[in-house]
Amino acid sequence: MKILSITIGLLLIATMAFAEPVYTEGISYQVEVLEDGQIQVRQATRIYKDGKEISKSYHRHVLAPEADLTNEVKKVKDIAEVVWTEDTIKEYKAKKAERELIQ
Repeated sequence: MKILSITIGLLLIATMAFAEPVYTEGISYQVEVLEDGQIQVRQATRIYKDGKEISKSYHRHVLAPEADLTNEVKKVKDIAEVVWTEDTIKEYKAKKAERELIQ
């Protein structure tokens, strides 16, 4: 069950100019916070040729409470800072340990 879903769009961040036409790249993020504190991140990368989208690819990953956020964008870090309270981290670790005992 997700409890929060946020889409973050970044402006065109890279431009590759070849004689003619002009290619640009755009990256956007969809961030969802699950009930147990995990953060799901979907990155969409779009390639444009003269302003028209010609390619789109996705990358998804999930961050558990206390995960390393070094390579995450600022918005994901900001969300984790708010969501990952001491109580959330303790509850997540307890449920994880409980699941491991069952297996």
